[in-house]
Amino acid sequence: MANLVQTEASVNTKIETSEDGAKTFSITKTVGGIEGSHAYFILLYPTRTAKNCYIEDSTNNHLLNHLEELGLNGYTIINLFSKVTQSRLSLAGLEVDEGNMEFIQERVFANLSDDSKVVIAWGNTQQTSPVIMKSKQRILELWEKEQPSGTLYQLTADGLPKDNLGVHPLYMGIRYSQACWKLATYPYKKILKELKAELDAREAKGKEKLSKSGKEDSEKLSVNKGGKSKKDSK
Repeated sequence: MANLVQTEASVNTKIETSEDGAKTFSITKTVGGIEGSHAYFILLYPTRTAKNCYIEDSTNNHLLNHLEELGLNGYTIINLFSKVTQSRLSLAGLEVDEGNMEFIQERVFANLSDDSKVVIAWGNTQQTSPVIMKSKQRILELWEKEQPSGTLYQLTADGLPKDNLGVHPLYMGIRYSQACWKLATYPYKKILKELKAELDAREAKGKEKLSKSGKEDSEKLSVNKGGKSKKDSK
């Protein structure tokens, strides 16, 4: 029998959660045996807790499969929201996750090493939701504050339309699983400007609607034919 070569490789997993396990702030995967830098991927919401962090989901599988070609030996997943969700994210009562924003600002953006990258990969799910838009705006504003001259990245591959920005690893895994994944610059200043404009427009529209509603209510209480308001005529 020919000489055999034995190779060992390991994937180390580290997760940071709240004490009650209801929130996951980050999950880190580090692969031994390959060289590369580290990246922080900003997704939408977490599905892993301390109890099941060893179970690989589709997102982690896709990232691990393309890790080396991305020039990485590890990555950390952080999210717009920290509450663990096993199904589609519910928007009912959802607000900007201030505790999560603080974690990202202090633990990631403010302490980013020179060889680490931050990758926007939250995808297009529920992108028209005001709270989703506000959360994205906050993330980009925090980045601009902590890393004013820094570069944000996004996933791409040959054939991916250039206007498809901040794509999610799941989308890449379905459409471009056999392609070579790459990191490209994410135009965060352009996106930040667009988010602000859209949110301002919605706020102005809401105020206009409220003002119109108030005016209609006022007219209902206007002076009637007898010179009294409807309230006074009762």
